[in-house]
Amino acid sequence: MPIAPPLNPGKVDWSGENPGILLKNGPDGPFTAMALFFRIVYSPVGRGNALLLYEDPNTERSLPDVCNVMMSDNEELGRYLVKTFIGKLAAFAEAPAYRALQYTSIDNVRTKGDPRSRYEELVSGGGIDVQMIWEKLGEPKAIELPPSLTGPKDRELFTLLIESRKAAIILNGEPLKGELGNRTQAGFETTTAFLYFAETWIWPE
Repeated sequence: MPIAPPLNPGKVDWSGENPGILLKNGPDGPFTAMALFFRIVYSPVGRGNALLLYEDPNTERSLPDVCNVMMSDNEELGRYLVKTFIGKLAAFAEAPAYRALQYTSIDNVRTKGDPRSRYEELVSGGGIDVQMIWEKLGEPKAIELPPSLTGPKDRELFTLLIESRKAAIILNGEPLKGELGNRTQAGFETTTAFLYFAETWIWPE
């Protein structure tokens, strides 16, 4: 028998994958580089790929000086994610980079590796090449969170989390500076590098 009612009465917002890497100046220092990748299979504005990249979260500038960008192959999706999701995540929305964010296009996306050992997302477009690498991967955890325990605080979250103990963001061939920090998710300690698969956000009834 199911452990809960088989049909969630809420409305699905979006569903897909959302791995990320957040680098810091020391385990408890400020963020030095941040990246969130989205592979969306369903949303109110269609499907697509998107990458939010803060080359320098603490700088209120963007191209051509600093690569603080939202890249996407569906610009409407990229703008939707910034407005309804990223803008509600304190670490991203409160960074000076958020106020200078520019929108650019994605020409190519490739995935490499295996989430049981080493995993990569490679994104390119408009002269920007980004490689996100996750290593030292942990055991998967199935997570179900009420709105109060999520970043946006307004939607339910169902997802599969795999933590990473070693990760890198490489921009145009150069690794961005910083190291992983500690993070608490659903009551357990993890890191600021993560693979989120089968991620589904639901507006409560």
